[in-house]
Amino acid sequence: YRTERGGEVTYHGPGQLVIYPIFSLSDQNSAFQKDLHWYISSLEQVIINVVHNLNQQCARFANETSKRPEIEAGRKKGMIGVWVDDEKVAAIGVKVTKWITYHGIGLNVNTDLGMFDYIVP
Repeated sequence: YRTERGGEVTYHGPGQLVIYPIFSLSDQNSAFQKDLHWYISSLEQVIINVVHNLNQQCARFANETSKRPEIEAGRKKGMIGVWVDDEKVAAIGVKVTKWITYHGIGLNVNTDLGMFDYIVP
């Protein structure tokens, strides 16, 4: 299907957490700002916080003797999305019309990355 989000190809499938928030960035009675850079940075921070919280939940349920390395998610300068080391774990694709947001985030939690081999942009 064609979309006006601006990206070439989107894949959503099993093992992904997909978030498509719809907000009015122009609502003066909210914490939002009429600023796309702020909005995308905020979406990135939400995903970084989600990964951090997942780490805490896994540690809580892990066996005391097993030492699981903590996954550290973050940003890459000049790039949009969230990264763990050199791997992009969350893609962000938004569209904004009259300061209303559309589309959003795909976070690869336990995704079969082989599916991406079928995508030829």
